[in-house]
Order: sequence, then structure tokens, then C-alpha cells
Amino acid sequence: MKVTGIYSEIQASLQRGERVVVASVVKTIGAAPCGVGSKMLIHSDGSTYGSFGGPKTDSKVIREALHALQEEHTHVTHIHLDADQGEAVGSCGATLEVFFETLQPEPRLIIAGAGYVAQALARLASHLDFRLVVIDDRRDLADQQAFGEKVQLVFGDIPQSILELQPDSASWIVIVTRGHHLDEDTLKAALQTRAGYIGMIGSPSKVKHIFKDLLKAGISRERLAEIYAPIGLDLGAETPDEIALSIAAEILMLRKKASGVALKTAHSLLEADEPEKASAAL
Repeated sequence: MKVTGIYSEIQASLQRGERVVVASVVKTIGAAPCGVGSKMLIHSDGSTYGSFGGPKTDSKVIREALHALQEEHTHVTHIHLDADQGEAVGSCGATLEVFFETLQPEPRLIIAGAGYVAQALARLASHLDFRLVVIDDRRDLADQQAFGEKVQLVFGDIPQSILELQPDSASWIVIVTRGHHLDEDTLKAALQTRAGYIGMIGSPSKVKHIFKDLLKAGISRERLAEIYAPIGLDLGAETPDEIALSIAAEILMLRKKASGVALKTAHSLLEADEPEKASAAL
């Protein structure tokens, strides 16, 4: 297997929006069937590119890789090879020290709804290094010309499409559909995913009513507390462009782990000069 081949496969997988694991041998002990630097690419469905020497060894690597993918962590572990099972070259077995690296595609912003707010948000977010996905069940709004080539448009049932996209911790979901009930159904679907951010548009009374329904449906108060609803920062937004700006500002704030406090307040420059003035007067 050519090293360039696996890197091309990794790049192609990430471009398709897949989460993958790259397993690399960093040390061998005993008569190992592969050398240091050997690599395997493991997809979330268990399929692979490359091999460490045989199906028994590879199955152990796949099992560990899928666990790493589920837990979303990078680590080093030892894979022991049994000579009696034909895994090692010699008769004394071997051990591989393997580095498991989880790779995720660039963050996805999944916008549920393709109305004016969604269009304005897509325009803003296209400059924020997101892969943009917009879902709607109205063919006249799910229009590529309205969103541009950078946006992946999904036409179909919105809650079902959310589930089929399998949002992970690198996914951000913004719910701006056309109505109260569809927002609620979409939120219920989003809550079944591992999305790192879920936000929903709506007045406080609408959000409170939806939360009450979801509590009755068995969704915990703690889980609902993680939802950003009403979505966005308080900018006094009224128009679709203003609302989209408030949503994008909240997303950027959270992504950068910032406070959202006005820079004037954060730095308090005049107040910082007061002690110096007092000292100078003395």
C-alpha cells in the first residue's frame, strides 16, 4: 500500500463529511507482521483502507478504532498478536504500539429551513469556515441559485433529513423552519443526535411551549437547557439579515469560547487610567 494512497483516501473521506480514524504503528515488539509507520484508515462503518498484516490483527485494530471514534478521542494503545492464531511472524507473538488519531471534517452548519433568515445566515456563515447544509421540504425554496454553490441543499422531510445527516460534535444545527410544529419536530430529531450546538428561532412564549411539550415527551430538563433558544444574541434584531447576524454572532462567540461582552466593557480603559491619575496627583 502506498502512503500517498492512504492520504488521498483520508482527504476524500473528509471531503465527503465522514469522521474517520487513522491507526499508525509507532513501535513494534517481537516478530510483528508490519513495520513502524504502517497505517490503516478506519471508517465509521468498520470498512478499512490498508492492513496491519491479516484479518485477525485488523479486526482488533478496527474494534479499537471504532471505540476511539465513538468516544472522539486520540490515544495510543497496545495491540497484542497471538502467534498460535497466526497473527505474528515468529512463534513468540508480538505487540504493536498503535497511535489512533480521530479526524473530523471541517465543522458543518446545518440550517433547517430555507426561508429568508436561512438565506441570510448562509451568506454570513459562508465566510466562517463552515460546510453549509440547508434542508427544506419546499422545492421552490431549496433552490441552489438562492444559496450558491458552496451550500449543500437537501430536499425532503426536515426532521428525517436531520437524522440521516448524522450530526456529530462538529455539527451546528440552526432551526428556522416555517412553523411552530415543524420547529418542534425538528428540535426533537436534533436532540437525538450528537450535535455540538442546537439553536431554534422563536419568541420566548413559543420556546417555552415547545419545551413544555418535550418535557412531557420524556426529554430531560438538563438536555433542554443545552438548547440555544430563542437563538442568537440580543442585538435588537428585526429583519432577516439582522436576525441572521445575531445567530452568526452567537455561533462565533461559542466557537471561539468568547464572552460576548462589549470590548469597551471588557477593557474598561478609562477606569484603568484612574489609579495612574491618582498617583500623579500625589
